[in-house]
Amino acid sequence: MIAMPGSTDSARARGNAALETPEAALPADDAKIDILLVDDLPEKLLALESILTPLNQNLVRAKSGREALRLILQREFSVIVLDINMPGMDGFETATLIRQRASCAHTPIIFVTSFSTADTEVYRGYSLGAVDYLFTPIVPEVLRSKVKVFIELEKKSRQVQRQAVALRVAEEEKLQRQLDETSTRLEWETRRNHFFRLSIELLAIATYDGVFTQTNPTWTKTLGYDEGELHGHSLHEFIHPEEDAATREWVSGILQVGAPQYLECRFRSKPGEYRWLGWTIAPFAAQGLLYVFARDMTERRTREEEVRQLNENLRQQARILQALNQELEAFSYSISHDLRAPLRAISSYSGMLLAGEAGPLPNEASQIVGAVNRNSLQMAQLIEDFLNFFRVGQLEVKVTAIDMVTTAKDAIAMLRDEQGKRTIDFQIGELPAARGDRTMVGQILVNLISNAVKFTAGKKKAKIEIGATTGTGPCVYYVKDNGVGFSMDHYSKLFGVFQRLHNRSDFAGTGIGLAIVQKIVQRHGGKVWADAAVDKGATFSFTLAGE
Repeated sequence: MIAMPGSTDSARARGNAALETPEAALPADDAKIDILLVDDLPEKLLALESILTPLNQNLVRAKSGREALRLILQREFSVIVLDINMPGMDGFETATLIRQRASCAHTPIIFVTSFSTADTEVYRGYSLGAVDYLFTPIVPEVLRSKVKVFIELEKKSRQVQRQAVALRVAEEEKLQRQLDETSTRLEWETRRNHFFRLSIELLAIATYDGVFTQTNPTWTKTLGYDEGELHGHSLHEFIHPEEDAATREWVSGILQVGAPQYLECRFRSKPGEYRWLGWTIAPFAAQGLLYVFARDMTERRTREEEVRQLNENLRQQARILQALNQELEAFSYSISHDLRAPLRAISSYSGMLLAGEAGPLPNEASQIVGAVNRNSLQMAQLIEDFLNFFRVGQLEVKVTAIDMVTTAKDAIAMLRDEQGKRTIDFQIGELPAARGDRTMVGQILVNLISNAVKFTAGKKKAKIEIGATTGTGPCVYYVKDNGVGFSMDHYSKLFGVFQRLHNRSDFAGTGIGLAIVQKIVQRHGGKVWADAAVDKGATFSFTLAGE
C-alpha cells in the first residue's frame, strides 16, 4: 500500500486513516483459515481432525448441530465438514439453519455420511449449498485435497479483498488530493504509475463504458497484448460470448451501487485462447472512471472443473453399481424361487425311489438315482450358500456389544451334528468383548469353527483353539486347528467364492463359507487373513473396526 502525500498534516492523517482502517478489519495474509468439523461421534471428529491437521489451519470441533450453530454465531468459518447422520438435529437441518445466516449463505459445506444416499437426498444436500458428498471410510487424501481447494480460495479471496480495499482507498485518496496543489497531484500520479508498472496483478483504468484508458505491463505478460493494444477498446470486446450479457449487467450494477464488486469470466488473450480472470472493479463517480484489478484464475478454474468431472464420474459409477445391484437382486430372486422348487422335486422324488416307495430298483438304476439325489442336494446347498453370501451384502449392520466367549460357545453347540461321534478338544481362551452385529459375528465363528471341524477329521486328537491377541492395535480374534492345513502358494484363492483348496471327495463343502466370512469382516471395517502349512494345521485371524 502506497502512502499519498497531502498539502497539510491533517490531510495526510486523514489519508493514513483511510488506508489503515479497512485493512485492519481484514485477516492478515498469513492468518489461519477456520474450519468447522461437525459430528456426534468423538472418534470420527478425531479422525477428521487427524486427516486435516497437516493443512496447518484452525480446526474447530462441534459434537452436534446445535453446537455448530452456536459456534457459527461467534465466528465465521471458511469450510464446514458436516456429518449427515446425527441424532436430534441431522446434517440437513443444520445446513438449513446455517444458510439462514447471511454471512454463511455461501460457506462451502462438505457432507459426510456412512450410508448410501438416495438421489433425492443428494439433490436435497446440493440445494442446501453442499459442494460435495464423502462416504466413509474417508480417503484422507481426497478429503484433504477438497478442503485444500477451499483454503486456497479463501486465501485468494482475502487477497482480492485487500486489493479491492487498497484500490478503493487509493481512489478516495486521489479524489481528495484533487483539492490540493498541482505539485501534490503530480507526485500522486507518479507514484500511481509506479504502482501500475511494478504490480504483478492486472491493473487498468477504464471509462464508465468499459473502454480501457490505461493498463500495466502485466497484461502483456499474462495475455500477450502489447502496451496500448487494449487502449481505446472496450473490455466487452474481449469477454467470452457466453458471458458477455452477464458481464454487462454486472458492470451496470457496479455503477448503480457505487462500490467495488467481484466477478469471474473468460477473457480473450492475444493468441485467441480464453483465460479465466477474477475481476474487482471500483467506480469513481467524480472522475467517471472504473479502476480495475484482475487476476488470472485459469489454473484454479481448471482444478475446479477436474473436481466437478470427477464427481460426475463418481455419480455415474454409482448409477451403474445401482443398476448392477438391481440385476443381482433379480438374479437372486430367480435362484430363490425358480430354481429351488424343481430341485426340491428332484431330490424328493429321487429320495423316494431310493427308499423303495416305487418298488425295488435294479442295482445300476439305484446307483444312477443315488447320483441324481446327491447332486441335487449338493446343488440345493450351493444355492442356499450363494443366497447367504448375497444376503450378507444386503443386511443392515446393527452394531451392539458382543460377548465373544458366549458367541464362541454357541457356535460350538450349533456344530455338534458335524462333530458326530468324534472327540474334539475345544479350547476357548480369553476373548475380549467386541462391537458389531451379533448375528453376523456369530456367523464368522460358526464358519471358521466348522472349517476347523471339517479339516481335522483325519486327526485322532483333534484340537481347535478360539482365542485373541491384544496390543496397541485392534484386538485380533483367531480360530486355530491342527488339521490338514494348506499350502500358502494357493492363498490367493482362499477367500474366493466357490474356491476350494482340497478335493471335494476328501472334504465336503461348497467353497462359500470363507467368502462369507470375508464379506462380513469387510462390512465391519476389519480384516481377515490366514496362516497355514500342509499337515500342520491352519490359523484364521480377523479384526473388527469397532475394536
